[in-house]
Amino acid sequence: MKEFADIQFGKARAELEAARFPELLEKGYLDHRNAFKKLENGEFYLVLGSKGSGKSAIGEKLRLDAERDSQRAVSLVHLEDFPFKSFSKIFSGESEAESKYPASWSWILLLTIIDKLRSDPGARDSVNIDYNNAICELESLGFLPTTDIKKLIIQSSKTSFKASIPKILEYSRESSSVGSGADLQFLALVDYLKELVTSYSTEGGLILVIDGLDDVLTKREVQYQALAALIFEVDRLNMLFFRKKKRIHIVVLCRTDLYERLPGPNKNKLRQDSSIELSWYHDPNSPGASKLIELANLRARLSLDEEVDVFDKYFPKKINEKNAIHFLLDHTRHTPRDFINLLNNIQDFSGGGKLSRDSILSGLRQYSIDYFEPEIRDELVGYVEPGSFDAFCLLVGSIRQREFSYERFIRCAEEESVPVEQVNHALNVLYGCGAIGNKWRTPSGSNRYEFKYRNKNASFDKSKSIVLHRGLWKALNLV
Repeated sequence: MKEFADIQFGKARAELEAARFPELLEKGYLDHRNAFKKLENGEFYLVLGSKGSGKSAIGEKLRLDAERDSQRAVSLVHLEDFPFKSFSKIFSGESEAESKYPASWSWILLLTIIDKLRSDPGARDSVNIDYNNAICELESLGFLPTTDIKKLIIQSSKTSFKASIPKILEYSRESSSVGSGADLQFLALVDYLKELVTSYSTEGGLILVIDGLDDVLTKREVQYQALAALIFEVDRLNMLFFRKKKRIHIVVLCRTDLYERLPGPNKNKLRQDSSIELSWYHDPNSPGASKLIELANLRARLSLDEEVDVFDKYFPKKINEKNAIHFLLDHTRHTPRDFINLLNNIQDFSGGGKLSRDSILSGLRQYSIDYFEPEIRDELVGYVEPGSFDAFCLLVGSIRQREFSYERFIRCAEEESVPVEQVNHALNVLYGCGAIGNKWRTPSGSNRYEFKYRNKNASFDKSKSIVLHRGLWKALNLV
C-alpha cells in the first residue's frame, strides 16, 4: 500500500523536474488561467509571475510537448551569465541605449531563430535556397550555431564582427543601397535577417522561450535598460511574424517585480494586451478550492494510481485548532514552489497512515530553515546590498517578536549601527517578495493582515505594524 511519502509532488526547479520526472509536466501540469494554451496558440507572449509561480514550468512543458509533435519545435534560451557589458557594444553607434539595444536584441534573436529553423522538420528546402545559402555564410563566419548565447554576444561585440558585416550583406538584394557607416550597415544586417526569417517556407513552426531574466540581475541600470529593450523588441518581432503569417513566436518569462522596475512608457499597454500573470492566491475562507490543492492532488494521482484527496486521506482535519489546508497555505506565499517544497519537507517526517501533528510541525520547521529562508535570500539578489538580509535578521533577533512597529525596528537599527537608509530599502523589497506584511486594526476592532501576494497593488506602510511571514518564524527562532 502506497503512503504519503511515496507521492512525487515535484522539484523546486522546473528544469530538474522535466529531466527526472517529465510525467509531472506532461500529465500533472495544471494550466492555471489557461496560460499554457494561450502561449501555445500565440495569443500572448509575456508571462509575468512571482518567483516560484511556475513560469519556467511553462517553458519546459512547451518543450516536452513539442518533442511529441513533429510539426512544431520549441527552443529554450536561458540568460544566466548574460554579458551586459559586451551586449552594450554590439551596436557601437552614438545613439541612446533606447534605440541601440532593440536592434542588438533583434540581431541575437533573429540569428537564434535562423539557427533553430535549420532543424525544422516542416521545412521546404527546395524553396529556401537563399535562406540556406545565407546560413552557409553565417556558419563560415562563426555566427552559427547559436548554442552559446554568451559566446555569440561577445563575438558580436568585437571589431572583427563589424568588419564582416559587408560580406554578409553581399547576399542581400539591398546591399548596394546601404551606406558605408557602421551603424547603417548593422541596421541593414538586422533588416536582412528579418527578411530571411519572414521569407522562410515551412509547414511547421517554432516557439522561442526566453527564461532566466532574474538570474542575471544586479543593480546596474544598464541591465534594466537592456531587459526593457528585450521585451519591447520581442513585441515588435512577434507582430512582424503575425503580419507575415509565420508560425514563429517568441515567449518571455519574467518576474512581475522585475517587469515593474523596467524603464519605458508603454509597459502597461504591453501588460494589458500581451501578458499572462500567474497568481495562485485564493480566498482563505475556502482554502480547499485553491488551485494549489488541485495541483497537489493531480500529482498525487500519478504516483498513487488512483483519484485521491491528499489532505483528507493523510492530514488531520485541524492543525493547532485551524483548518489543516488553511494552516499549510499560511506557511507559503501561495506559489507552486513554496507549496510543493512544504509537502516535500513534511514527507521526510511521515510514517504510515495519517500524519501526526508532530510530524507536520517537524516538516514545517525543516521547510522554514532549509527552504523558505534561503528562498527569500535568493529573491533579494540584485535588489538590496549584500548583507542587508543578515542585518534584517539581526534586528528581528534583537526584537524577538513576530509583529513589531516600524519605529521600534528603526530604534533597534540605530542601536546596532545599521544604516536607516539600508533598512528602509530592505523593508520595501522584503514586502515586495512576501517575506513581511502589514497589520492594522479596522474600525470594527478586528485585525487585518495584508501581503503583496494577496494584493498586487499593496505597498509597504510604515504606519502599520510589520508582520513576519509564518514561513520565517522557525528559521528565525521565533516560535
